[in-house]
Amino acid sequence: MPTYEASYPPNLYHASRPRAARRGPPFQVPSLRIGNIQLGHVFKKLFTLVNILRLLWIFVLVWGERREFARSIRACQWENWEHWPAGATPERVVLIADPQLVDDNTYPGRNALFLGLTEFYVDTYMHRAWQYVETILSSDATIFLGDLFDGGRRWGPEKWVAEYKRFLKIFPIYPGKLTLFEVAGNHDIGLGDTIVVEALQRFTAYFGEPSREIEIGNHSVVILDTNSMMNTNNEDVYGPPRAFFDALVKGTDDRTLPRIVLSHIPFYRPSDTPCGPKREGKPALPISRGDQYQTVLDSELSLEILEKLHPVAIFSGDDHDACRHIHSYSEGARATVEFTVKTFSIAIGVSYPAFEMVSLWNPGESTNTGEPTFQTKLCLLPSQFDIFRQYFKVLVLTFVLTFLGAARAWRASKKYGRPGLDYLGSDKDKGNRTYRTYPTAVKVVLAYLERVNRNKWVLWAMGRPGTLKREFMVRVVRVGSVVAGVYIWLLVRDVV
Repeated sequence: MPTYEASYPPNLYHASRPRAARRGPPFQVPSLRIGNIQLGHVFKKLFTLVNILRLLWIFVLVWGERREFARSIRACQWENWEHWPAGATPERVVLIADPQLVDDNTYPGRNALFLGLTEFYVDTYMHRAWQYVETILSSDATIFLGDLFDGGRRWGPEKWVAEYKRFLKIFPIYPGKLTLFEVAGNHDIGLGDTIVVEALQRFTAYFGEPSREIEIGNHSVVILDTNSMMNTNNEDVYGPPRAFFDALVKGTDDRTLPRIVLSHIPFYRPSDTPCGPKREGKPALPISRGDQYQTVLDSELSLEILEKLHPVAIFSGDDHDACRHIHSYSEGARATVEFTVKTFSIAIGVSYPAFEMVSLWNPGESTNTGEPTFQTKLCLLPSQFDIFRQYFKVLVLTFVLTFLGAARAWRASKKYGRPGLDYLGSDKDKGNRTYRTYPTAVKVVLAYLERVNRNKWVLWAMGRPGTLKREFMVRVVRVGSVVAGVYIWLLVRDVV
């Protein structure tokens, strides 16, 4: 006897059923195959929302932790801005100011956990930027302009040595390249009459004399310990830099090389003197002084150095922001340009750290050639805060898409009885053939995860199986576990 269904023509019976009853699962896997491999099934397993979000995060993290640094520094390649005559062979110098390692003195009273995280991120940022600077730009020399540490003048010997090792870990010296740390900052040794003699002696023992002259690119580069030259109450402090300066002055008439002076503290200028368009903060360098700091040198010392050394350029640090100023002296007959270099650190009040690039080419044997013998460029590093903002945008997108995907899967599980995601995936039934093919070690791990899955704290945090919260949290964990591993790997691994 024919059934009820058979009494209808095939199409008419199907059409008579309610639409909801006719509709199958929302996604049908294509049946394309290569041998025994069903391509549609592989495609569905690989191109899930979780995997797409993982790939998105990996792309964004590699951009923020690697490519953005490389792009910023490659944009400053010497050939992009040097304008020397054809056939010139300049020598190239990188100047780095105020790395000022974060320590307990930087943020007094800050929670130890937050202070540790701040130290880690600032150190990681500077170490990564340093590696790219040294490997991409291939300069002939790198010179630091002081304030290597933040509390160096206050530390005892054990703490100082520990921070010294930390500094060299952040800024390792590359073989075959001149790297100088001699310029002493007020955070390293103090300033003027408040200089800490023990800190000065220790700095000199580890980094070298803070007053010296070297020849680079047919130029005389003069490092002056102007911090100690402002001292008036201890001959052991002001005596060596003053003797070095006087000896240099005696040879001024016989010199043939243009002089470039390096000083940690900027030279004096009137208040409210504009610093030019490259400054990030207030338009003028502030004129002030306080406990072991002074924003500019005394006017008498500044004028004495200018009048007696006649430098063609001055490079300084300390202010943490960029500044360009032209000093006029000898009743306006002479002029010297000074560049105050931006800090290399992200923790000292600027969004875009930077370093100064100096190209030196002096083919003659005299300073009176009438042609410029140096060119400079301020190279900006990426903003860590901008990078974090991009991460936050992707994080919000991740939560939104994950919630939508979890809601869709939860509704499908209620409607069609399809199992949702869980720690063990959709093949958690130990009676199925896939589970039986697992090695013993994998089965042990899965058994452990299943026990964790039933823990009351896990149920509280992740939600109970079959709930929307569970669907959402499992997806977040699956994305986050991979993203966290990639992020940590990018943070701790050297770029070269």
